[in-house]
Amino acid sequence: MDLQNPNLAKVLGIVGKKLGADPNVLQKDLQAGKYDAVLRKMNPNDAAKLQQILNNPSLAQQLVNTPQAQQMLKNILNQSNQKK
Repeated sequence: MDLQNPNLAKVLGIVGKKLGADPNVLQKDLQAGKYDAVLRKMNPNDAAKLQQILNNPSLAQQLVNTPQAQQMLKNILNQSNQKK
């Protein structure tokens, strides 16, 4: 998994929203090598999909560029800005 992938934060934002987990905590777990901690929070099918996406930067980019992902990112950013 490429933790330097610029799309990682976006993907973790989407995953965090789905899991009801803080994307920053997910990222810290990943950086600490606690991949299983993140993947255990997911159903096995979703965990396999996430791992595939995170291992493939072009696939992550495709995901982030979908209209659904763009809308979800806008919603997350709007919610974040409203909390400030």
